[in-house]
Amino acid sequence: MKTVFWFFITCIIATIGFFAALSMKTPWIGFVVAFGVWLIFLWNTTKPRKH
Repeated sequence: MKTVFWFFITCIIATIGFFAALSMKTPWIGFVVAFGVWLIFLWNTTKPRKH
């Protein structure tokens, strides 16, 4: 359930980053934020867990 919550938060932040990139003069900051949040989400959800 916690993963679903973080997935929705990631989607919201990435959407804001992509929309911001559309309106910026230099869109790299928005793309870095959007793809960066996805990389952090994937890194946190795919690393092996110790039992």
